[in-house]
Amino acid sequence: MHAGRIAWIDHTKGLGIILVVMSVAALSYGTPDGALNWMQGLAAWTAPFVVPAFFLIAGLFLHRAIFGSAPAYFDRKVLRLVYFFALWLAIETVVLNAGAFTRGPAVLARVYLSGLIAPDSPLWFLQQLALFYLVTRAIRRLKPARVLAAGALLQMLAAAGLFHTGWSVADHFAANYIYFYAGYAGASLVFSFTQGAAMRWRDLAWALVIWAGVHTAFVAMGIAGLPIVSLILGFAGCFALAGLGVVLSKLPAAHFIGDTGRQSMAVYLGFFIPLQALVTLVQASGIFADSGAASLAVAAAALMIALGMHRLAIETPLRALYVRPRIFRLKPSQVSQRGCLLPSPTQPDV
Repeated sequence: MHAGRIAWIDHTKGLGIILVVMSVAALSYGTPDGALNWMQGLAAWTAPFVVPAFFLIAGLFLHRAIFGSAPAYFDRKVLRLVYFFALWLAIETVVLNAGAFTRGPAVLARVYLSGLIAPDSPLWFLQQLALFYLVTRAIRRLKPARVLAAGALLQMLAAAGLFHTGWSVADHFAANYIYFYAGYAGASLVFSFTQGAAMRWRDLAWALVIWAGVHTAFVAMGIAGLPIVSLILGFAGCFALAGLGVVLSKLPAAHFIGDTGRQSMAVYLGFFIPLQALVTLVQASGIFADSGAASLAVAAAALMIALGMHRLAIETPLRALYVRPRIFRLKPSQVSQRGCLLPSPTQPDV
């Protein structure tokens, strides 16, 4: 384990980001006849808990900064995410909408502004996380029980379709803020769970088997997204993924998953463009008879390309794609990365 890092968090994030890439690949590839393939089934199975788990983990260490300096908090928690969101949205806009160049820069600018207001790529996660940090700072003196109750109510209203504004920012907030705040307010519970899980392997194994069976049953019945059910499955899945992270952190063969977790931000930023290009190429080539296998191949390739891009860029001026330059910081500072989405404690903004 790298100094200053917690192994199960790296492995949980690694497993999570791999599942995210696989899910996006499955949903992007599709099938000619519109039928579901096994990769799309996997995406549906992971949907109730993967994104909630990332938000919950992001909130685990918030107590270290929430009552600290406001400028430092804004710089480290908000401006950092805004920088990466704005930069990579611009890259995605140019690369994925190259045809807009023929209609003039104004069209491209409108596409970019539309993405800022309501992103439709996986970058929406960064926008939401920055918003979560701002909101939690603003309400930090409220009683956690009241905020948790309000967040749970919002999530249930969103699941019931009673909170649907049509604006993705508000809708994502309602559906996911409860998990982020629960990570902040319930950090001690999460760490107690993982510490206990590390010492009670047999109980953890049985708990994961039972969880997988119950979770699968709810997904198979098509009721995983219902109010209350979705909230329970979301939290249960968060703890199950953390438990799997504990297991994987003890297995030398799973070191790649931990390494991927340490670079999860680089993967999240860099996988979507190559994935879209690969989907187009694979569909055109017809090399795969099975759409599920095609989606898996696309996901694996996009993941490796994202990691490779980061490795090649980090020692060149292109490191600005992954490391926020000082000119975009409120003040020079060394930010501890322990427990954050960014991977290395020796690289402040990677």
